[in-house]
Amino acid sequence: MAITSEFIAKIEGHGSLKIDWEKEIVKLHIHEGERLFEGILVGRTAEEAHWITPRICGVCPIAHNLASLAAVEDAYDIEITETPRLLRDLMMRGQMIQSHILHLFFLALPDYLGIDRGTELAQKDPDSFAKALALKELGDEIAYTIAGRNVHPTRTTIGGFHKIPSKEELEKLLKKLEATRRTSQWVADFCSKLDYPELKVDFELVAQEGGEILSSKKEKVPIKEYKINIQEELRESSTAKFGKFRNKEMMVGSLARLALNGKREKYDIDFENPFHNNIAQAIEVEKFHKEAIGIIDKLLHMDMVLEPFVPTLRVGDSPTRRVGLGAIEAPRGGLYHEIHLDENSVITYANIITPTVQNLTSIEKSAQALIDQTKDKEQKERERLLNMLIRAYDPCITCSVH
Repeated sequence: MAITSEFIAKIEGHGSLKIDWEKEIVKLHIHEGERLFEGILVGRTAEEAHWITPRICGVCPIAHNLASLAAVEDAYDIEITETPRLLRDLMMRGQMIQSHILHLFFLALPDYLGIDRGTELAQKDPDSFAKALALKELGDEIAYTIAGRNVHPTRTTIGGFHKIPSKEELEKLLKKLEATRRTSQWVADFCSKLDYPELKVDFELVAQEGGEILSSKKEKVPIKEYKINIQEELRESSTAKFGKFRNKEMMVGSLARLALNGKREKYDIDFENPFHNNIAQAIEVEKFHKEAIGIIDKLLHMDMVLEPFVPTLRVGDSPTRRVGLGAIEAPRGGLYHEIHLDENSVITYANIITPTVQNLTSIEKSAQALIDQTKDKEQKERERLLNMLIRAYDPCITCSVH
């Protein structure tokens, strides 16, 4: 057939690549049904946002929870104090470890290990499987201890937390971190030794840092100007929007963070090859593991205070309409939550831009680059490489159709 539709397996959600083999043109199609969370938020109160948005995704609910909280706190000029700030930072480290390990060992790496699915690693390499499982369980344990559950947080609230862990619980968590320290270091070594396909793609790497959006090709811009610089477009072939940074294809996530924010590691990483996002995620596992230890150590050496509960935002509490923006680096890249509130603290407008939305144009461009750069290979092999490429981005299609 001149045209094939290649369904992409082992990703979160449903998508496919439509390939015209005669013209050698590839298009990305997203098939997941629209979720319409932005519309769901309208008419809800500011206090409800951080309960609703985590339901966008079961893989990165903490990121959505914290972004929504940050948006409301920005709208009301609420400054959180050190205890909740550190606990939220720790929550995100757990979220990163959870997500990266799930993607690497259960979705992406089977392609490189000659197995069909991640659970087969238990038979082929039981030691590596045990290590991966220990890190996944660690990420879950961090989320459970700090957020109240390993999926969809229950303890966070505007301005702080409903409940914070005891020092005994943190000491128990620290012991698990110490016990898996070498395992976290092993991940990057394991992933860096895999045989990654060669590919060169001219895209823009984009990441958040210190209230700014950094770019590999342009000057940094304030996060407050995210809507000016990140454009979303609708396509007939997709239930998700496609994002660009200043009208250029962009890639966000671990590879972008490492290129723009991270120290150049000992590993040989090609920042023009999206397959190397797998190595970048593995490096981040060790980074976030180490940071989690540092955060807990700091918490254990300070007086943890559960700040007074922020007064409920009820009718008449706000004299004016307010706008708030919460921006955070989620596992797959920059996440943006913007809300507008009326004088009764009711949401009148909500805008969410997820990492996968920003990556979709780059995914399609990378797929086309792979088609252009593998003309000497058989069609079946090219289809296999295309599937591996999409998985390297770690797309969350469900988030993209929020």
